[in-house]
Amino acid sequence: MEFADRKKINTLLENLKKEIGSLLVSFSVGNVLKHGIPVAIIGKPNVGKSTLLNTILQEEKAIVSEIPGTTRDSIEDTIVLDGVAFRFIDTAGLRTSEDEIENIGIERTMEKIKLAKIILFVFDVTLCDINRVKEILEEHKALIEDPEKRVILIGNKIDQLVKTPNGFKDLVEMETIFISAKRKENITMISDSLLKSVNTEQFSDNTIVSNARHYEALSNALKSIEDIEEGFTKNIPADLIAIDIHKALHHLGEITGEVTTDEILGNIFGKFCIGK
Repeated sequence: MEFADRKKINTLLENLKKEIGSLLVSFSVGNVLKHGIPVAIIGKPNVGKSTLLNTILQEEKAIVSEIPGTTRDSIEDTIVLDGVAFRFIDTAGLRTSEDEIENIGIERTMEKIKLAKIILFVFDVTLCDINRVKEILEEHKALIEDPEKRVILIGNKIDQLVKTPNGFKDLVEMETIFISAKRKENITMISDSLLKSVNTEQFSDNTIVSNARHYEALSNALKSIEDIEEGFTKNIPADLIAIDIHKALHHLGEITGEVTTDEILGNIFGKFCIGK
């Protein structure tokens, strides 16, 4: 057999590639909807990261202590703000340590920062002026300088502030949010900033893939479609191209629950093929 109308089937293949491609791109958004937007709370030890997490979650999720390095591993929990889920991750303090266990926690912190879409960079406003904040940001530039990440500066412990920190105006221009996690002051400003960071257009009525198995099936279907196109380009016999069509239908059937049947194949061949 041979394909009767090459132009029509090429158009069909291109449309399928476009639709599948859009679904594959939606997977990252689907993960966000399913698991929550990952928000990493990071900063030096003892700046109030765990207190902030507890305040946001409104429960004692993390151990709070005046001892630097208390948080040895990341702690996660999810809350929903105006219908959008945020997955908060409290991390070990960023510092050089000789404690082997703490260093493992710091390494895991680095991994969590890489995965985060939003970073709450917390600093002690009683100890850091604008110059120190810039030094800290520069020190961790490799971790946070990513166009796909949003970094929100959080100046904590305003309840202990005796005088206005040097460079306060510059900190304000950097959109720093000044809070007291302990007294729960200005926490709503963090919520507002988080919601402004979300591109609500991503959460439209379009179909979104959130299942890893579906993502794999779509990826395999796309590969089969590309093999079909390659087969046409190289003038591979239609019988062999039919194998790739069968594969593509099978992978799509893994999602729809309709495993490929001879009737489906017969319908395709009836529209686009003639006997040979």
